[in-house]
Amino acid sequence: MSNTRPETIFFEQLEKNLPPVFSREEAARQMGGLIRAKTLSNLDAMGEGPSVKIRIRKKVCYERRSFLQWLKQHVRQ
Repeated sequence: MSNTRPETIFFEQLEKNLPPVFSREEAARQMGGLIRAKTLSNLDAMGEGPSVKIRIRKKVCYERRSFLQWLKQHVRQ
């Protein structure tokens, strides 16, 4: 039996599955709906979302590394 913590497995799998740049909707899909695209939008509007993002037309996209760092800061232990 492995001593790997569930959040470690979660983040390893998420890092493996997320493309280098992805939309809010893709983030929600990859996390199984744990966080909605609208929630990410609201957090961005309050200046509390991931630090690295780009806008392509009407879509906001995140960079994988900064998104995962941001998400890790919001995981309760």
